[in-house]
Amino acid sequence: MIHNLPHWRQRQSINNSNDMRKFSLRFILFSLIIVSLSACGSTKLIDIPKSTAVLSLSEKQREITHPKMEVIRDLVEDYKFEKSELSAAYHRYQSNSRLSRVSRYEGGGPNRGIRREWNELRGEARSFIRQRQEFIKEIAELVEEIKANLSPEQLATFEAEIKLPELELPEMLKRRRNDEFLFIPGSRMGTRDDF
Repeated sequence: MIHNLPHWRQRQSINNSNDMRKFSLRFILFSLIIVSLSACGSTKLIDIPKSTAVLSLSEKQREITHPKMEVIRDLVEDYKFEKSELSAAYHRYQSNSRLSRVSRYEGGGPNRGIRREWNELRGEARSFIRQRQEFIKEIAELVEEIKANLSPEQLATFEAEIKLPELELPEMLKRRRNDEFLFIPGSRMGTRDDF
């Protein structure tokens, strides 16, 4: 196929294929670097056998740190459960709020149930955020107690290799970059999906 092209076109197609090879090699190299960097610090604190092996804890240290690691693991599991419950309540509210309304002339009247659900959901979200803050404080205290029982070498390993649990907010409670402009005329207005 290259032989049928004019001379200047042959050179251009060869250059394009070489450029494509260079690009694909660079992309593969880049993705390998990213994967290898993300593997650093991949031992989770709540994975007790692996974190114990990484830190090479003595028996006395295990007796002190294992119960604290188990409490941290339980806190993370409780948080995940509460997060799933709040997400389910939010999706239930969303599905109910999208139901068609019956006008007051057809026997409907104002739908106070949706407003009540909204207020209940807001209350649940506020209590969820307060509980999340308490969990974060408890986990931070337990991590400090674990660090206090480590030797300097183990502490350096802990800082470099152990990944602490993160209690991420559900998507519906995260701030969006345009929230500050929500009620400014001429900007994006709030939608039904905004919390």
